[in-house]
This record gives sequence, structure tokens and C-alpha cells, in this order.
Amino acid sequence: MGVGDTEAMTGTGGVRRWRGIAALSPGRLVIVGQIGTAALHAHHTVQVIVAAEDMVLADRAGERVVCRAAVVPPDVAHAVVRGASHGALVHLDPESAQGARWAALSRPRDSARGWVCAAAELQLDMLSEWLRGDQHAGEGSSAGQRVGEGRSAKLGGGQLSSPELGEGQLSPAELGEGQRSPDGPSAGEPPHGPLTDEAAAFASWVRSALASESEKEWLRVGTGETVRHPAVAEVLRLLPECLSAGPVRLAELARAVHLSESRLAHVFSAELGIPFRPYLRWLRVQRAAELIAAGQSLTDVAHGAGFADSAHLTRVCRSMFGAPPSEFGSLDWRGALHRPQATPPS
Repeated sequence: MGVGDTEAMTGTGGVRRWRGIAALSPGRLVIVGQIGTAALHAHHTVQVIVAAEDMVLADRAGERVVCRAAVVPPDVAHAVVRGASHGALVHLDPESAQGARWAALSRPRDSARGWVCAAAELQLDMLSEWLRGDQHAGEGSSAGQRVGEGRSAKLGGGQLSSPELGEGQLSPAELGEGQRSPDGPSAGEPPHGPLTDEAAAFASWVRSALASESEKEWLRVGTGETVRHPAVAEVLRLLPECLSAGPVRLAELARAVHLSESRLAHVFSAELGIPFRPYLRWLRVQRAAELIAAGQSLTDVAHGAGFADSAHLTRVCRSMFGAPPSEFGSLDWRGALHRPQATPPS
């Protein structure tokens, strides 16, 4: 994501900034709206980006590619040189089952071409026309208005290290732009043919982020998966109450649900697809975003979410998303309230 002051030039020469709606849940951040610029930066999440039109990405070596979808592995320097009028961005925790699987596909991991090839393997590029149709189909709806009229979020800390974009540098042969069929899906329709599991999941995350009509429902608690183990369900119930109290220790939670610490760690990861520690980190950031959206100061936000201080909160957010928490207030935090549900007894 990479927040800062850098601006991107559109194809017509105008300035384009990031803006849109956002939904955050442990292990995943979804932003839907206008794709702006991001200067060269890295963060400890897998970044999946799909645009409704051509965008230009760059790697640390200065190679640029024209594409509509990319999967950027964690801790890899990347930049968005030119954005798009509409698209979707997803950050995935690299320790989650999904994040690890997606990150492993980008080869070579430091190459922009590898990011684009990974997206093509997952058929994410097939979602480009669907995103465009989703944008136009929703122009008269509140969801469409939220994307088009959301508050600005300036992305791209620092200056891009490679030279300024020139028209002569963007030939399809040099930059690896693939051939695209003119017969894309109609507005609002899914892409032709079956999707991979990953592409279908990406589409469902976008739909979910757009689904809510209420600002009070932006907070997504949990992963949305059905929780079958009663101990995990109880831990998820207890965790929100523990956040502001400071350190949360797995051993104490294990005693509360009458399991050993190792057993609870195992069933927690198996049920939710993400280990306890990164889950807790995402939950704290989720609480921080909620408090920022409510207008609290960064100091109060940090304490309310269980961070040592605002500097600690800032370090965590920059590590995860390449962005300080102060930028969270520039996004329109909407989304479906979705709590993990325990399977009812038979």
C-alpha cells in the first residue's frame, strides 16, 4: 500500500490519488476504489492488486510492467507508477494459509514480471473486466457512490527511485503486456468460464467489502469461517475484551478454556487458517482502525488497542501495510459485520 505524498499521473495527465472503501479482518485488509500511486516500499504482507484498466508497476531493479493484476510477495520492494480509476487491493498475512500459498507463486519474487505471472496463474487478470462492470453497474447505488466519492488516501512514501514514466517505455513487447480478448464479461457478470479458488475468493472479498450500507458495520471480526472447536470459539469471544488490557498470553487463554497451550495453538491455526500471534496483531490493528474512524487521538487509539504507545502502533502498521495509522482516517471504513460462528450442536 505505502502511504505518503507521491502522486500518479493518469493517461490524460491528471493527478490520481488512492481513495475508496476499506474492510479489515484478522489476516486480511481489502480496499476497493481508485488505485493511485505508491512509491518504492515494502511491507510484511502479501499484496494482491487487480485493476479495471492498465496500471504500471515497478520493482527495485527499475523494471516496469503494464498489467491489470499482480501478486507481490511479503517484504519485497515495489511501486505503483501509474494507477487506475477503479480496482481492488488486498493485503494478506504471510503466516496465514492463504497468504503463504499466494506468496509462493511469485517467481522470481523480486521481479515485477513474476508478480504478474503469479496473478495470471491464479486467473486474477480475468477479474479486471468484472471489476469494471461492477463499477459501472453500481454507479447509481450507494456502494458505487461510496467508491467514487470516498475520502482521499495519499499513497507512496518518498520518491520513486526509477526515472519518470515516458510513453516510449510502455510498449507491450518490452513491458510484457499480454493479449486481451475484446469479449470481456458484461457489466456485473462474472468472468467467462470457471475461476480458480483464489480468484473466486478475491471476488467474494470485494463483494463483501461493498455489501454494507452502514458505517457502524465496517468492522469485520474474525475470518468469517465456521468455528467448530468450542475452545477456539470461546477464545474468540474473550479476545476483544482483552485487547485494551495490554499483553494477551496464549497460556492464560489456554487455562481459561481447559487446554494445554500447545493444543490450543494447534486447533486455533487449524480452525482459522492463521496462527494465534498474527491473528492477535491483526485484531489490534482492527481495533485501532475502528478508534481512528471514531476520531480518537493516536495516543488513545494505541492504548485502546493494546499497543504500548503510538510509536509502537505506527511501527506495526508500517510493517504490515507500509502505511502509518494516521492514514487510516482517510479511508471510508465500511464492510459487513462478520463474526466466526460456532457450529450448533447436532
